[in-house]
Amino acid sequence: MVRWAALMLAVILSGCATPPVEPQHRLHHLVIVWLKQPEDANLRQRYIDESKSLGRLPGVMAYDVGSPAPVKRRHTSSALDESYDVAIASVFENQAAFEAFLKNPTYGRMAQEVLRPMVRRYQVYDFVE
Repeated sequence: MVRWAALMLAVILSGCATPPVEPQHRLHHLVIVWLKQPEDANLRQRYIDESKSLGRLPGVMAYDVGSPAPVKRRHTSSALDESYDVAIASVFENQAAFEAFLKNPTYGRMAQEVLRPMVRRYQVYDFVE
């Protein structure tokens, strides 16, 4: 009788348990940019300065932007690409925060009206931890 009561209690309580919550993974967004005028240091700095305001939008945990680092290496590698002008590395709380960032009117305006007119091409890499 005690065993049966314990079994029934376990069944009842298991029905009340909350389902496990899906872990929220941070989303990393990396953008590599080639400018229309790569030799123009002022244009490069303008792109960097203008884009920094995007790091203050909701959901952004980190936002770093800069130009290629002149790192001296012992050996050359075909994997090393220093042909770009600007790189942006940002981190978002999760995928939903990144998707909200993409829909943010401030981002849309900045990307379309200010940044993209300076860009010849760009490459995007997104990944989660």
